[in-house]
Amino acid sequence: ICFAFCAMLQKGILFLTTPIFTRLLSPDQYGLFSLYSSWLSIVTVICTLNLNYNVFFRGLIEFPEDKDSYTSSMQGITTFLTLIVFSTYLIRPDIWVSITGLSGELIFCMFLEMLLAPAYYFWLSKQRAEYKYVAVSVITVLSLLLSTGLAVIAVMLTDCGVLARVYPVVLIDVCICVFFYLLNLMRGRSLFTGKFWKYALAFNLPLLPHYLSDVILNQVDRVMIGDICGVSYTAIYSVAYAVAMLVSLFNSSVNASLIPWTYEKLKSDNSESEREIKSIGSVLSFAVAALSCITIAIGPELVGVLGPEEYQEAAWIMPPVGISALLMFYVYLFVNVETYYGKNRYVAYVSCAAAFLNVVLNAALLPRFGFVAASWATLACYCFMTFGHYYFMRKVRNKASHSASVFNDRLLIAIAAGTMAFGLFMLFVYTHPLVRYTALIAVVLVVYANRSKLLAAYRQIK
Repeated sequence: ICFAFCAMLQKGILFLTTPIFTRLLSPDQYGLFSLYSSWLSIVTVICTLNLNYNVFFRGLIEFPEDKDSYTSSMQGITTFLTLIVFSTYLIRPDIWVSITGLSGELIFCMFLEMLLAPAYYFWLSKQRAEYKYVAVSVITVLSLLLSTGLAVIAVMLTDCGVLARVYPVVLIDVCICVFFYLLNLMRGRSLFTGKFWKYALAFNLPLLPHYLSDVILNQVDRVMIGDICGVSYTAIYSVAYAVAMLVSLFNSSVNASLIPWTYEKLKSDNSESEREIKSIGSVLSFAVAALSCITIAIGPELVGVLGPEEYQEAAWIMPPVGISALLMFYVYLFVNVETYYGKNRYVAYVSCAAAFLNVVLNAALLPRFGFVAASWATLACYCFMTFGHYYFMRKVRNKASHSASVFNDRLLIAIAAGTMAFGLFMLFVYTHPLVRYTALIAVVLVVYANRSKLLAAYRQIK
């Protein structure tokens, strides 16, 4: 619960501070910060291989007597890879500046983060594995509040623009992460232990395409908008996705409880459990669809709160973004079944294909239709992912000699179709508030009428 709270707080503060930064920074400056964040996410996968994810937890179980040495060795891998990639920047900085669209100062900040931040994440993961929550919660909350508060003050009191937004965050992260870097090193005593490096690289290198595909699917649209349309449009696009973060946060929170519940029901392997999965899956899908429709209906007002007049074009992105949020939840439902049966490679297949499709669609549509096309490209990719994971879910169920689907397929299709119809309808009435508010009230009334089912579903998976 503590880790979930910290994750929610992090996203919540990011959402709540968006109106501040969009008004203190120009669209070009805010777009540049969004571009910086996207490139940081992409290059981090290459420099760290996401070693603080599954392989780290597996290693703690595999080498229970060498946890400290294993942790410092993981830190050694990320340090080595970061320095290797950083050396390519030192050799040809002009290429990096040209490709990323970032200044040398921002690229240096990016590598400084990637060099030191893994130390904190390894420590955090180790604490999580040992169920030590208090220190993690305190440090996470304090660093988040300090870095955000200092960033707001720096942007208000200086004219450094995006650097004033980035420097305080990097400063706080460096101060905290240097401590954990040295702590991990002192406890483990070595950055290189051959068997640990071999174990981690053998496990995670094959997963690199999946990790890269996942981050590309979520970040490449901002990068390509900045390159093709301009960084000011990246800012507008990012504001729309800040609104979508609300639904995404709900999805993640629900799925965190849904995963163990689904695994338990699948393990039971009886008709009653299948009926429960069908019922809960349908009710929760309805809840996500309702939240998506509400977000779409008040999209112009939410965008107005998050950004000044220059950002109002972001409202037109809300319908495809809202529909994508529902399909993302469908993906969670199907992936939970795939992973229960140990078919993780299917997840990688679909992720890689969807990432490739996203790049192709953005390259084809952005020059012709502008930044709004990126949201429709994302929607197309989530449609592809939904069908792909649905296909593989049925495949693994058939191989396990079970009924092909554990969900009410027809109802899920009806919910998706209704949400899509609602989103498309909103596009035609966005300039007519009375019609939008009427539709909003209708959605709220439907939710209220089904409140008992929604609450019962939440209590069942909690």
